[in-house]
Amino acid sequence: MLISLKYTKAYDNHKPELALALTPFRALCGFQPLPAIAENLKSTPELAALIPPAITQEFISLSSSPSPSSPEAKAALKNVFAALMTAEESNYKKQLDLLVKRYQSSGPSYPEGSVEELVLRLDSQFPGDIGIFCVFVLNYVALQPGEAIFLGAGEPHAYVSGDIIECMANSDNVIRAGLTPKLRDIPNLVAGLTYVSAQPARHYVKPSSFPPSSSSSTKSALYDPPIPEFSVVQVKLESGQQGETHPPVDGPSLTVVTEGNGTVKWDEDGDKEFHIQQGDVFFVGAGTGLEITGNGLALYRAFVEA
Repeated sequence: MLISLKYTKAYDNHKPELALALTPFRALCGFQPLPAIAENLKSTPELAALIPPAITQEFISLSSSPSPSSPEAKAALKNVFAALMTAEESNYKKQLDLLVKRYQSSGPSYPEGSVEELVLRLDSQFPGDIGIFCVFVLNYVALQPGEAIFLGAGEPHAYVSGDIIECMANSDNVIRAGLTPKLRDIPNLVAGLTYVSAQPARHYVKPSSFPPSSSSSTKSALYDPPIPEFSVVQVKLESGQQGETHPPVDGPSLTVVTEGNGTVKWDEDGDKEFHIQQGDVFFVGAGTGLEITGNGLALYRAFVEA
């Protein structure tokens, strides 16, 4: 788990990513709408204590702006986030201790998905970490298996719990800021974020049939984020179900099998085949059509079209 930035040092090397849930999954992703952050500043004294009053007042005055993407609104959000992430260690640890004690004293337990439960969970895993305060500025989302979110370059996020298929562009441009034992670079992270604030729905990727012309009975679902670097296909075949046929794709694919077993056939006549099972990873060359059969089979195919 970490809060990190998919950093765009140069656009050719950005690192967008797709997270597709295999199990119930929770994550922090992107900045909350400005009014929600403003309400958190008003209702959470431990958070407000880390932000200079002048920055807080300016942000609250702009939080109801009809244009959250305006330069002024983005600058105000950046000022709040920068002040939070660069707060003095002695101060934020004191305020975090007060926050945790307040939540612990309010009740024996909180429902999963609540801010209080998340704060206490993160504090047990990363005690005294400034990243815990990010729960008040980032969207907290819960995915069920088969649901997916997309994080573009320059968007902060943290994966909290659960298992996913994660697909990313080929880049090492990652900057970390909290909830991690790895190297952190807060100044560059603060400088590189896009400061887009929106409802969490902005990040959801809705699957469609694959191939696009398939009927609703297809067992293949396409997750196609708004970037050219990759798309992901999910294939799920229960025992006794008819297999799936994938037409040739104009680019290479990499496939991982997460459940069950089955058979893959390829070439024009479908006379070449191999057996696959959980844990297998295989490559599919450009222009290669596939026939997939399975027994409780689940696989994920990432591809790019030239």
